[in-house]
Amino acid sequence: MKVFLHLGDLQPDYLSIMREQSDFRVGDRIIPASRVVIAEQTHSDLVHLCSEADCGAGFGSHPQIDAADALVTNITGQYLLIRTADCTPVLLHDIRARAVGAVHSGREGTRKNIVGKAVASLKQHYNVEPQDIIAYIGAGICAGHYQVSEEIWQQFNASLQDLDQAFQNTPPRHLDIRLCVFRQLLQAGVPFKNIEQDHTCTYESQRHFSYRRDGTRNRQINLIGIEDE
Repeated sequence: MKVFLHLGDLQPDYLSIMREQSDFRVGDRIIPASRVVIAEQTHSDLVHLCSEADCGAGFGSHPQIDAADALVTNITGQYLLIRTADCTPVLLHDIRARAVGAVHSGREGTRKNIVGKAVASLKQHYNVEPQDIIAYIGAGICAGHYQVSEEIWQQFNASLQDLDQAFQNTPPRHLDIRLCVFRQLLQAGVPFKNIEQDHTCTYESQRHFSYRRDGTRNRQINLIGIEDE
């Protein structure tokens, strides 16, 4: 087995995929819509364990996976899709390609430690040890461009402290989501050397969609799946 993964940019974009409702190209690969699973993404901390029946969720009459912001699977040929435009995408797989996960970690998901819960789900359901997980943190908004209200900033940091995680040492009322996700992966048991990071800020990058910059409804897609050799 091997793992296919894609951390997205402007192409292919989410709205075009939804409009066309058909197989789509990622680089030199054609991804069959009938094998893709899309979550509703409600800024929750819910991790959905995918079944074969979930293939095609988000296409045609098959609804997206209700409420979830993280997906995990061990099914070969099933592709997990997370969409982002400033929030942080995280893709996970174990070193033997037995299971994969895709996580949408925005402010609320990060505050609730969704990435840690996805790692725990891989261990619980597929016997994947955290030290065997490879994690990819994709492009997201940087702390310099992510200032929030005092109320939200205080709530966010109170939640981090409840999780025994460090208070945000950033300029007043700025949130560093990528750093939080990185620390949460470490706390979940993923080794430092197994974490790959894209430090691109979506607000600054013209190669990425950014809700804060443009108010766009479009999103980049982030995709992972297990494939036969």
